[in-house]
Amino acid sequence: MHDDTGAVARIIEAVGHNIAPCPDTGNWDSEELRFEGLARIFPTAVTCDFKAREISPEGDHQLYDLKRCFETGWNAGFQGPWCLEHANPDRDALFRELTLLRDMLHQWMAEAT
Repeated sequence: MHDDTGAVARIIEAVGHNIAPCPDTGNWDSEELRFEGLARIFPTAVTCDFKAREISPEGDHQLYDLKRCFETGWNAGFQGPWCLEHANPDRDALFRELTLLRDMLHQWMAEAT
């Protein structure tokens, strides 16, 4: 990924109409770029690919801070939809983890309002 966190926002502004971003929380090279880029994109976003990779049964996500991704969007005025993007070859585990992600988002939304 390119390290220009403002590129997407500039493209949206240059086109000017009939275009809006869909940030993906997982597509960034570093924490600094992730949160700076998300903060720039979320104000005009129409949806978000809320990507989680490997998560523990308690909801821990070691790769990056999912709650901070949510807070970055929420604080920028984005309130959804949050499209859950996650995979697990174990179907039962996948559904448990998707449910956990859904419940985490519901809790964070309730706490934020």
